[in-house]
Amino acid sequence: MKKSSIKGNIAMIATFFIATILLLYIVIQLVAPNMTVKIFGVKPYVVITESMEPEINVRDMVFVRQFAIEDAEVGDIITFEADIDYNGTKEVVTHYIYAINTDGVTTTIQTNRHWEDMNDAVPDSWVLLPEDVLGTYWFQIPKIGYLTDFLKSPFGIAAIIVNVTVIGGIIYLIKKGKEQTIIDNEQSANE
Repeated sequence: MKKSSIKGNIAMIATFFIATILLLYIVIQLVAPNMTVKIFGVKPYVVITESMEPEINVRDMVFVRQFAIEDAEVGDIITFEADIDYNGTKEVVTHYIYAINTDGVTTTIQTNRHWEDMNDAVPDSWVLLPEDVLGTYWFQIPKIGYLTDFLKSPFGIAAIIVNVTVIGGIIYLIKKGKEQTIIDNEQSANE
């Protein structure tokens, strides 16, 4: 077997594997979005408020990993769901852990936004249970949220479709050209 054939097979298998993982991720995001971090171990969220600035800015993408209450400490950054407006709708928020309280049966978590001097920090008005926490902060990518917002917009979706179509057309034409060159070369060799 030729080395180029082996490399081609490895590239095809790698591409198939990556595409399968991405498809699985998308399906889980659509069906059970809160399970994504449990299944993949990590999940990105785009920050939409200024409450953590300058530590985490608006439109930064925060990656969180699995959360374990027994490993949590005051000062850790977590992403969670809370009804912050008390209107019955839970929103995704990223804040510091202000306090971890337990009465021996139930553990609750209080959070706070970023403060220049953490001694001035005031706890948020909501109280969380460990199951409200989506994950603990891992790292962030600055300003990538602008790109994800664009890609989710109708114009962004149209741009993706047009680009995929154009790239697919170019690949098709290149392959057709190579096939025609091979046919022409074979005909020339047979003459």
